[in-house]
Amino acid sequence: MDFPLPFPMSISTDISEIQDWIDNLLNHSGPDPHEYGDLLALVSGLKSQDVPAVRALMMPVLTPETIIGFSFTKPMGYNGDFFIIEKIYQEYVNPDPKYSRWDLFFHQLPAARAVVNRKELAIKVLAELNKRPEYRKDVLVLGSGPAREINEYMASTVNNTLWFDLLDLDQRAITYASNRNKAYKDYLTFHHANVIRFNPSNTYDLIWSAGLFDYFKDKHFVYMIRKYYEYLNPGGMMIIGNFSVSNPSRKIMEVLGDWFLYHRSEEQLLKFSQQAHIPENNAWIMTEPLGINLFLTITKDL
Repeated sequence: MDFPLPFPMSISTDISEIQDWIDNLLNHSGPDPHEYGDLLALVSGLKSQDVPAVRALMMPVLTPETIIGFSFTKPMGYNGDFFIIEKIYQEYVNPDPKYSRWDLFFHQLPAARAVVNRKELAIKVLAELNKRPEYRKDVLVLGSGPAREINEYMASTVNNTLWFDLLDLDQRAITYASNRNKAYKDYLTFHHANVIRFNPSNTYDLIWSAGLFDYFKDKHFVYMIRKYYEYLNPGGMMIIGNFSVSNPSRKIMEVLGDWFLYHRSEEQLLKFSQQAHIPENNAWIMTEPLGINLFLTITKDL
């Protein structure tokens, strides 16, 4: 299922008509696929003064029983926690018919699809690194969350030559990822630490961070590039993910998920690299297939 572009909206932007339309969605336990584009367009076009009213209407599904409601209520204390990311990776759908249509809708949001795409990109990057001839390559993952990309990479690899340091501030994420990856424990070291304060005792061939830096203010983003660049081996690569300003799901994430990120352009990310004193030829932008997740890619000269 693809959202049509541009998103059609067959309903008025008048708040009373919006309320009637949302009431109808709730009465039918969520949107049908042909209504996905309208719902996304409706929320994207909301006036700021109408957001509280729409949130109030949506409260029956803005609960932890739906993925969007899990984000809104923040039972783990913050957005983008390891559990919601894992639900996105698994394309989990609540079996309760009161909520299942809302989860199906969520998984078709461009942002959710981009998150799955970035996991697949990580697996490809790891597989390419594994092809290098050195016996051992070291990888640092900042904001490792559920570490599903590591799990899937390891499960699909016969002759692994990668060793991982995985860093997360949430001990629950570390416990979850550690339990899930018991079969590969000899290759994994987990660190419960703040990425800003953490000082690695190792250097790395790859530093990967998919979903952490778009919570950082600009100055912290630049500081982190400068800090971790020093821990790259010659010939090593740092890859930092950030949601693009073109993310068509941004408004619905903010309105219904209370999920706010620093969205950035390719130009902004490259500017951060320059501010961190990375040589211009050593930085470029990768994207996942939808172009919603950008990846600032930095290499260190041999």
